[in-house]
Amino acid sequence: MNRPELYAPRPTPDPQLGAPFPPRPQFFIRLRPPWLTRVLLVSNLVVFVAMVVYGIVVYNDLNGTQNIYVLRTFGMKVNELIAQGEVWRLFTAMFLHIGVFHLLFNLYALYALGPMVEGYFGHLRFLAIYLLGGLFGSLASYAFSPVPSAGASGAIFGLAGAITVYFLRYRENFGPRGRAILQNMLIVIAINLFFGLSVPGIDNWGHLGGLAGGALVSWGLLPRYRPPAFIVFGPQALEEEPRTWQEVAWVLFCLALLIAGLQIATSRMLAS
Repeated sequence: MNRPELYAPRPTPDPQLGAPFPPRPQFFIRLRPPWLTRVLLVSNLVVFVAMVVYGIVVYNDLNGTQNIYVLRTFGMKVNELIAQGEVWRLFTAMFLHIGVFHLLFNLYALYALGPMVEGYFGHLRFLAIYLLGGLFGSLASYAFSPVPSAGASGAIFGLAGAITVYFLRYRENFGPRGRAILQNMLIVIAINLFFGLSVPGIDNWGHLGGLAGGALVSWGLLPRYRPPAFIVFGPQALEEEPRTWQEVAWVLFCLALLIAGLQIATSRMLAS
């Protein structure tokens, strides 16, 4: 993408002619509404409520989301069970939360980051980044942390990685605003990683894996923009270059990396 003016300034007078310069096109990027973000928010909440009800009905436990038996039943990450073939736990663990504060923190983070990623990347790319980023987080936790875990944090760190990659690529096009978003995102990531390393009980490998996975997936799914075929003066949306097959191939490549990583981690675990 060349550097089109996003939100071009108002024309300024020519000091010699005393008349304004001809107006320039003002390009912008059309953002998608955060439909899938809302679906994911509701999905995490529904699973949480289901765990509470299951804990009350089966174990007479009001804190079902913190009951290890409920968590194992609903699919938390348990290394021994994954090594025995229950690989689906790498996925289901992304939708479980241990306690109300864990849920609320992740819902807020998804509410804050999801619309930005879905807006700029689009619905399907957003879903691929969220799910694959979460799976990379689960895989890293499985490979390097023996502690059972659950939560959407890996997927949310994947969204943070995607925002960082996007504004690193297009920071000059957005000018000071783009550079400020990039700087703020790097600070947020650093603070959260430092917090995770300072507080016991946090799955830091899941966070790091999700961050790296989200950055990797989004790098191959970055939208490529071009000016419209017919340019008019005033605000006008940029067009996206069609890259469907390249993006499908990139997603399949990331899935292949996940499968290879799972096989390596399982082999090491069974051999130890």
